[in-house]
Amino acid sequence: MIYAYNEIEHVHLEVSTLCNAKCPICPRNFKGYPHNGGYPELNLTLENVKKIFTNEFLQQLKGILINGNFGDAVMNPEVPKMVKYFKSANPNIDIEITTNGSARNKQWWEDLAKYGANVFFDLDGLDNDTHKLYRQNTLFETVIRNAKIFMNAGGKATWKLIPFEHNKHQIQQCEQLSKELGFEKFWITDDGRDTTEVYDSNGNLTHVIGNIKHPNNTVFDDLNNSIEWKEEYCDYSSMGKESANINCDVKRNNSVYVTATGEVFPCCWTAYYPKTYSLVGNQQINKIVNNNNALEVGIENAIQWFDSIEQSWNKNTYNDGRLFICDNQCGCN
Repeated sequence: MIYAYNEIEHVHLEVSTLCNAKCPICPRNFKGYPHNGGYPELNLTLENVKKIFTNEFLQQLKGILINGNFGDAVMNPEVPKMVKYFKSANPNIDIEITTNGSARNKQWWEDLAKYGANVFFDLDGLDNDTHKLYRQNTLFETVIRNAKIFMNAGGKATWKLIPFEHNKHQIQQCEQLSKELGFEKFWITDDGRDTTEVYDSNGNLTHVIGNIKHPNNTVFDDLNNSIEWKEEYCDYSSMGKESANINCDVKRNNSVYVTATGEVFPCCWTAYYPKTYSLVGNQQINKIVNNNNALEVGIENAIQWFDSIEQSWNKNTYNDGRLFICDNQCGCN
């Protein structure tokens, strides 16, 4: 078994599947174009948080990361109250929130600081010449304003930057500004997702991120040919990673992922709503996920299906049930 219920130490929590931004590599849309590939649209409520996370369970945790696959924490008005609830049960728990930081009023940010959350603000450039190219629909000055409110109220903030071709020349300036403004840390995160066409709500190409020599001019040509939306045509056995050994990140850290609907998965990579969302690997997950909604059965019962995840690592091919997602994210080869 990956781990037992009483061994869980960390939770990765999605508090919303809603977002005010249109980041083109986010799975909420298709390269900026408003396309829902099969995820629900809702906020996790404080009432449901209290049902899922009992005082006893919270007392065994070391940390909670609020950073969902589909939404942003600023879309959920109850986040400060959630942080207060977590901290009241376990004052020593570390709470980290990653957000685009471009919404909510002064009181919301002051409460977040008062209750003890550490916030990572997504700032991918300077002002609105570069920041807006990826963080579409967010205003640089709004994010900075909210960060200042949060820090002035005693909150610990980190400037989080994704390096792109269009902002690399500004990284040093960004770091210097972060120090001047009072950010505690400056963090560069590079997961390799830095190249894409970007389309508007009508499906027309607006700009390109990264180096694409021959971009498609309309989203419909791109969408119709994308493997992400045509998983039924994928041949897992031809993807060439069956020999990988799995160094499972969540097994090392004893962590779980909880969605905004209360479903429990080992990690964010397995938690793209496999029953409804079209993504490479989700068909495999959908075949083994079972009875995993903590609102219905509790976290202890909702993790029992995790055994099937670990058992899949002993399979030789994807057609036999070896999980492509596990190889792709945690395969040692």
